[in-house]
Amino acid sequence: MMNPQLKIKKNDLVRVISGRDRAKQGKVTQVFPRQRLVVVEGINIRVKHLKQTKGRSQQVGSRVQYAAPLLASKVMLVCPNCGKTSRPKMIVSAEGKRIRTCHRCAQPITA
Repeated sequence: MMNPQLKIKKNDLVRVISGRDRAKQGKVTQVFPRQRLVVVEGINIRVKHLKQTKGRSQQVGSRVQYAAPLLASKVMLVCPNCGKTSRPKMIVSAEGKRIRTCHRCAQPITA
């Protein structure tokens, strides 16, 4: 299988474009490129119920909130220069490096 290339990286600012949290913005905390998933801070919050345990630790039952992964196709990158959502383009520089640029303002996107 070919290694999938995501154009969304860790620490990017993204906006959710569909689903329950539509129009919310957040910072990407984790990226899973093979599954094409991203975890966005404060978006897609789920609750995990922890059971009480007996023994030395005596863990008390509780509810823990965590951000569940989203499909990368459900989020869109927000350009740090123009502040609008954009589909990033990859441009090859003179040195041969691939640079992500904003589709709208043509400025390089730095994470």
